[in-house]
Amino acid sequence: MGNTNQPISTRRFQATLVVMLVWGTVSLLHWQPETRWFMVGLTAVFSIQTIRMLIAKPATSVITSPSEPPKISILVPAKNESSVLSDLVHSLRQLDYPSDRLDIWIVDDGSTDATPEILRELQTQFPALQVYSRESQGAKSGALNAVFPYTQGEIILICDADALLPVNFLQQTVPLFQKSSLGAVQTRKAITNADINFLTRCQQMEMCCDSFLQTHRLAVGGMSELRGNGMLVRRDILDKCQGWNENTITDDLDLCFRIYLAGFEIEFLPNPAIQEEGVTNWRNLWQQRRRWAEGGYQRYLDYFPQIFTLGLVKEIDLILFFLLQFILPIGLIPDLVWTIFYRDTPVLLPLQTLLSIILTVAFMAGLYQHQNLRGLSLLWATIQGSIYMVHWIPVMIVTTFQMCVQSRRSPWVKTEHQGVNYDKK
Repeated sequence: MGNTNQPISTRRFQATLVVMLVWGTVSLLHWQPETRWFMVGLTAVFSIQTIRMLIAKPATSVITSPSEPPKISILVPAKNESSVLSDLVHSLRQLDYPSDRLDIWIVDDGSTDATPEILRELQTQFPALQVYSRESQGAKSGALNAVFPYTQGEIILICDADALLPVNFLQQTVPLFQKSSLGAVQTRKAITNADINFLTRCQQMEMCCDSFLQTHRLAVGGMSELRGNGMLVRRDILDKCQGWNENTITDDLDLCFRIYLAGFEIEFLPNPAIQEEGVTNWRNLWQQRRRWAEGGYQRYLDYFPQIFTLGLVKEIDLILFFLLQFILPIGLIPDLVWTIFYRDTPVLLPLQTLLSIILTVAFMAGLYQHQNLRGLSLLWATIQGSIYMVHWIPVMIVTTFQMCVQSRRSPWVKTEHQGVNYDKK
């Protein structure tokens, strides 16, 4: 299923090799103009896939409740989460699901704030709440692996400590697992504090965009991705995958590939949405996206070439988003150098244009569907969202170079949560 425990030296070599190949290819396209047919052909193939994806009509999942509700284990890793745990537990208590079929665990992952005291108080109010305490090691993946043997659920729901769930969350998601081919379900994420500032508003827009892309990728036989918060996974799949990979800093993205390689599918539900806090400043956004970029890129290195055994349609989908999300930013540097110093035409412009079209349509459609924006409000929000997404380019460039030179694994840096007002009525 791929080497998920590669030494840092191997990943460093792989990352360096990819940079050399990308830079060499871009330079060749500039140096030998006759080779540009390759870029034209590549763009043509992916344009067909893009058109199919953008105009596809996502299938509507028919949800029928099982005769006997399966037992659900809800796992919440929590390290220094005193500001949000009370709201989370209140949200879990309101779930419309048989209480005797819920197995709720919060992992106190070596907290040094008031988290242990708050959890003890919550247990007096909610005796069904179970707490697993440990010394922090292995980050989120380690916390999940530590508590997993004590859980009883047939389906495992993973929530972040800042999550807020609608009361019908399990009623809308759990019945999907009656399909034997389904390994996991991811729900749309929404930003609780979206009205704080420009960054949080754009993160909310980003989640709407992501929802559109996920559902439309699935509609043409492509792949969906897990997002960590609000994902449900079958227990037997986790057993087959040997739990969560502790050698990655994005356990959700890593698990996504392992589920597909095990022969199962991942469903994405735009509704109901699970809420979480957005980061409120550029420093925290940079740290969060650096982690996402490294973990997302790392999984391609770890599972190559196994991921290219998933079937032609999934492979085309996979390559399209790998090129646009990870390879294109790397190639912009030599493309820019050749363009400026040799007054040449940018060879990556076709792929840049394709990415712009995908993001523009996804933002507009996602905001139309999930935020009910229309007219000039929709246009202005799409412009803001597109400008905001430019941050991914420097994030990916810096991440790539760090992966080429780093001598040890990047530390897992948790996102700090401030807590927001939650209506407990």
